[in-house]
Amino acid sequence: MDENVSVSVSAPTSTITKTGARSLIALASAVAALGGLLFGYDTSVISGAMLFLRKDFQLSDVQLEFAVGIALAGALVGSALAGYSADRWGRRVTLLVTGFGFGVFAAASGLASELVTFVIARFFVGVCIGVSSLVTPLYLAEVSPASIRGALVSLNQLAITIGISAAYFVDYELAASQNWRWMFISAVLPAVVLVVGMVFLPESPRWLAQAGQRERALEGFRRLGRGAEGEAELRDVEQVLAREQHGFWMLLQPGFRMAVLVGIGLAVFQQITGINTIIYYSPEILRLSGYPSAKAAILSAAIIGAVNVMITIVSIILVDRAGRRVLLLVGTAGMGVALTLMGFLFHSHAAGSAVFYAMLGYIIFFSVGLGPVVWLLISEIYPTKVRGKAMSLATLMVWAANWVVAGTFLSLIHAAGTAGAFWIFAVICGLAFLFCLTVVPETKQRSLEDIERYWARFSKQRVL
Repeated sequence: MDENVSVSVSAPTSTITKTGARSLIALASAVAALGGLLFGYDTSVISGAMLFLRKDFQLSDVQLEFAVGIALAGALVGSALAGYSADRWGRRVTLLVTGFGFGVFAAASGLASELVTFVIARFFVGVCIGVSSLVTPLYLAEVSPASIRGALVSLNQLAITIGISAAYFVDYELAASQNWRWMFISAVLPAVVLVVGMVFLPESPRWLAQAGQRERALEGFRRLGRGAEGEAELRDVEQVLAREQHGFWMLLQPGFRMAVLVGIGLAVFQQITGINTIIYYSPEILRLSGYPSAKAAILSAAIIGAVNVMITIVSIILVDRAGRRVLLLVGTAGMGVALTLMGFLFHSHAAGSAVFYAMLGYIIFFSVGLGPVVWLLISEIYPTKVRGKAMSLATLMVWAANWVVAGTFLSLIHAAGTAGAFWIFAVICGLAFLFCLTVVPETKQRSLEDIERYWARFSKQRVL
């Protein structure tokens, strides 16, 4: 698809108003965040469907882990391709094509007649998830003013949590009929809205500048409300781009190596601190704790999903006030405590309701910190010219870690016991707290170019 294709929906530059610019930013954020909603829905819908898939396809624990994990393998591939796609064809076109893929392969998953077909369809759904997980926050970060960038990029995480919660409630409504097929097919509607919406949205001005399309980039900045500051912002981007002559390999230079380390560390810790056990296996965990039926377990998982949405809204309000780093520290500490408690509850054979409340505490602290803040930070900390590729590396690590955890959780329970598995995740939360305390910088209220200049100081140090 031609990278210069764009559909203009704004008035001429001279007549653009602040209200019009704010409306355009809000529309772009809402439509692009549908990529996050599909990410959340398509990753978590399997949590309820697996209870019926296991029976219909007669799956062993290993086969069930594979059916759950195959979408994450696809996401791994998608995140590897996303950086190149976003840099080559643009953020907008990449999201448009991804939305089309979401719709086609969600329908194919629901229509699968046997395990092999289902697995193939879910793999390609995963590819779309991987692309979306990178390009959605990237697009939002690049169209947002610095003063509200944290809140707008965090809309992606809110959309992810809404998708997760919606999947749980759809699973619950269809649990009585055990109709797992419609659990997957229902994702087609938001995919269609994403495709239609992206047709009418602007391309990222920073990507246009990177692609050498200066006039379109300047027009883009003005349409997004920069006004007289548009020219200055474009010059700032061009100055940064002019200093970046080494492409992907510049990430190995001393200054940027530290940024790469922080991005990879955040990505991995987000996934290995236990969130995937809650998102993908919460009905299974609740059944292990003594819940009487699959429907009751799915309903409790849906409540956890709804709380996830509400607390993410709180985090969006706080992220540009309290800052990213504070939320990470509070979140990782609280997650560690909740996981430790869950371990003791399973060790003492406590009632399922107590496990449910511990899981609720865990999801609250994840929704405050690691959930929204990690995706925000990895959209902020990399240089413009290679931001797509660098985010691709971090996102690749997200899905690699996600795949490992989701694909081995039932085996970990067999090896270490349910209590031991949660205690292992609690220890990892402690390590994540130390990592955030010692190496993660605060990026609140700083422009993307200023954040980039921050990392340059490490080029003068001999460490890393």
